[in-house]
Amino acid sequence: MATDEGTAGFPSTPSSQGTDAPEQSPSSPSGASAFAANLPDADAADAVSVQPLIIEETGWWAKDGYVHYGITVRNPNNVAAANAVVQVTLLDAQGTAQGTWESTIGLVEAQQTVGFAGEAGNGLVPDRVEFAMDDNSATWKDGSSTSPFAIGTFSEEDKLYFRYEITGQITNATDAYESTANLSVLLRDDEGRIAAGYTGSAYRIKAQRTKDFLVTLHSAPDHAKVEVYAQPA
Repeated sequence: MATDEGTAGFPSTPSSQGTDAPEQSPSSPSGASAFAANLPDADAADAVSVQPLIIEETGWWAKDGYVHYGITVRNPNNVAAANAVVQVTLLDAQGTAQGTWESTIGLVEAQQTVGFAGEAGNGLVPDRVEFAMDDNSATWKDGSSTSPFAIGTFSEEDKLYFRYEITGQITNATDAYESTANLSVLLRDDEGRIAAGYTGSAYRIKAQRTKDFLVTLHSAPDHAKVEVYAQPA
């Protein structure tokens, strides 16, 4: 379990939206990935000997009682982890839990560290946030299993009043059409610590093609660096 006191007291705004979005809300990263679930299973012997996934870094920013969090998760195994569940618990100053929210990381490749973002909250600003992996949630896949997506170049534009736009390119490296990629944007401060996390989506990515994406942060803390990660839906 990891605990992070984060940055509170700023009022929340979720939100990000991909380009070429269908007429529905963007895919939530809380759902399990069908792509990852359908990857080849690891050998039984390899699956039995796995170590738990490790949360290495955490950070969050609260606004209007909703927490925008970012984490990095490392897979120390030689097999891939599919649909591992992250549990995010918000606590008040007395240590009383305000609630626990769960999100699912579609795929953490063998010996890989990934960044992941999400939102939690019920309108109350927490004093601290605890992060934990549900060690029984992941299914273990063949060690050669990889994500269909690669993030290419991207850039950030400050739109004033704490609003930012992240534009970039995502490539579908497979031979199959992928309707949705879930995007995680991690913001880091001057000292390299995670300051906040935001989610977005990219849509309708043809096989072996590269496509533009847009993630809009309608409100975000000051930061020095941006990282973008893609997860299969």
